[in-house]
Amino acid sequence: MFSFSSRHSVACCLCLSIVGCLSIVLAAPAASGQQQQSEEMQIIRAAEQMVNAQQADEALAELQKIFDENDEFAPAYFVAGLAYAAKRDAPKAYENMIKATEYNPGWGQAHRLASRYAATMGDLDASWAQAIKAHQSGTDMSDAFEGLSNMGDGPDDLDAAMSAPRVFVGPVDTTAFEASGDTALQSGAGGSRTDREDSASRGTGLGRRVIQEAAPDIYRWVQEAKSQFSDSRAFGLVQRPEQAQYILIFEIDSMTDLSASTSNTPGDNSPAWFDSARRRRTRGYLKLVDAQSGEDAYRRRVDFRDIASYGDLNRDFSVIMSIMEEWAADQRR
Repeated sequence: MFSFSSRHSVACCLCLSIVGCLSIVLAAPAASGQQQQSEEMQIIRAAEQMVNAQQADEALAELQKIFDENDEFAPAYFVAGLAYAAKRDAPKAYENMIKATEYNPGWGQAHRLASRYAATMGDLDASWAQAIKAHQSGTDMSDAFEGLSNMGDGPDDLDAAMSAPRVFVGPVDTTAFEASGDTALQSGAGGSRTDREDSASRGTGLGRRVIQEAAPDIYRWVQEAKSQFSDSRAFGLVQRPEQAQYILIFEIDSMTDLSASTSNTPGDNSPAWFDSARRRRTRGYLKLVDAQSGEDAYRRRVDFRDIASYGDLNRDFSVIMSIMEEWAADQRR
């Protein structure tokens, strides 16, 4: 076992401030509806109390109620990680903290604890990687970097990673799409002639309706954006705009709704909620807005073939991210 600070004894490595850590859980967003979130958070609070009472096994059994219904709920993985840490099972503690960051990208405290558990396992590469992610998310990691530096050299690109610009993923801007009404709608099977004619008298009604129907797909886009920036070495992802150097904005000005026009491709590995009968080609401008000046620092026309498809969205965003990373590298020169 290792401690981040050379002044600490080895035995102190897994001595967590559990009460402080768990208080952060309550600030994490749920991945489902408000009622479900409330029920899940009640279980989280019960599991908290069990961990605080040194009842780790009971806490894990309580959390299983969530995992049986929703295996993408980040706070449950966070508390499970703490429970396994209390049992001195560092590998499972690390695994659950990684899951917490997967479903809640940019969660600095989860990255911090994942770094600690990786060090406990003797995996310094993983510990460095998670410590850097925690730093990029705005978490103070000075003690961790001191301890890790005493254990071994950091990665070759440490300086660049430490100075990576921090990005907050802002809400998707659909103003232009809604304001332009039918002219922004590239309707296939999803829009009838009656819809188009009626919208002339309703103004932007059709555009708003399409956006409302696309809300789950837009949410999916936001989550993918967070994952992409969290995984990038060129950027850091933060969860509060005041921590950011840039605010990511996606201005949608065109959306194709082609219902029942295709099916999911083999090997797509789309989650269970994917609806293969819906396709949404979405276009607009992806921008990085300077958080201080409000000016566009980066602006590029983008085309997502289908934000309703996990596979297509991931592939398109990966290409876009590689271009943005080249831009970020140019900015450092």
